[in-house]
Amino acid sequence: MAEITQMTGKDSIGKFEPNFLATAVGSLPHTDIDQAIELIWKMTPDIPHWPQLPRTGTESSFITQYLKGLIESRVIEGLEQPRFQVDSEDWVERMTSFYELYLTAESGDQEGLDSFGFTMEGGQGFEGFCNNLEEFGVRGASLLKGQLSGPLSLGMQITDKNRRACYYDDVQRDMLVKALAMHAAWQTRRLSKYRLPVLITIDDPALYAYGASTHITLKRDRIIEDLNVIAGSIKAEGGIPGLHVCAGMDWTLAFDSDIEVLNFDAYEYMTSMLVLADQLGAYIRRGGILSWGIVPTSNNAFTESIESLEKRLEDNISELVQRGVDEDLLRRQSMITPSCGTGTLDVDLAEQVYKLLNGLALKYKKG
Repeated sequence: MAEITQMTGKDSIGKFEPNFLATAVGSLPHTDIDQAIELIWKMTPDIPHWPQLPRTGTESSFITQYLKGLIESRVIEGLEQPRFQVDSEDWVERMTSFYELYLTAESGDQEGLDSFGFTMEGGQGFEGFCNNLEEFGVRGASLLKGQLSGPLSLGMQITDKNRRACYYDDVQRDMLVKALAMHAAWQTRRLSKYRLPVLITIDDPALYAYGASTHITLKRDRIIEDLNVIAGSIKAEGGIPGLHVCAGMDWTLAFDSDIEVLNFDAYEYMTSMLVLADQLGAYIRRGGILSWGIVPTSNNAFTESIESLEKRLEDNISELVQRGVDEDLLRRQSMITPSCGTGTLDVDLAEQVYKLLNGLALKYKKG
């Protein structure tokens, strides 16, 4: 089992040495919850995750699944195209309702936190996973993993009635970030009852846009502050905050935040990490974990083998070591995952991705 102790913050993350244990991003294409959970436990037994199942309904989608607190307080309406109701006559009352709900949840009140959990439909995968844990226990797992959508990705998709992205409005962004933080706290608390460390990953692919000429108004400090608000809520419940981005980006956004596990697409976007080897080395030295998305979530999964992926990963490690990253630390503080979620794939392709992931993890475990 990986050596794990409580993490303590940005300057001294703490000790968590996974040594190439495997987990996954979270989404699966299955509509049968039991089949999805069976696959997860079979292929990622060390760090199983609950299955996010977008094909089971709109409330389980990447955009709407984590918005319960915003929808219940009516500041957001619509599931197919969720929008902030800033032009409603009772907008102030709706805002007041949300912030009262938030303050109750932020105080640690369980009923308040429950308002930021999942809806009955949106939480089918999560509840199925918890029911499975209740029935069969943790079965030798080292950690449990959860996930939620990130503030920039949601903030670019959720709009007001004029279709202006809510991320660019200070009030709307504040409510969105607070709602995600309370959901993250709720999820961490629920999974922590099974007496294993809990990793909660913020899935925020839109972070690739920072620094692009098309998004010059995105501010570095604001992005980091938003990530830290959510990371702080995870840590307050004893969890480990992670970040997943399935694109090349400025990874210093994560290195300079309170994120403790960084999951990146190492299959397609290794170059974006190589150019930041010095900063990565500092992140690793303070205890940060690099989670390698080395298994492709494309048809390449049918042409790659465990051996070819091991070679690709080892070549990538060698490149970083040549650039000054401490090899011993890097190996001890590495995890492996698919390059992205599998929720949009065919079931047979998703299962092939998990089979490759499992085989690669077993190879590293055997040494």
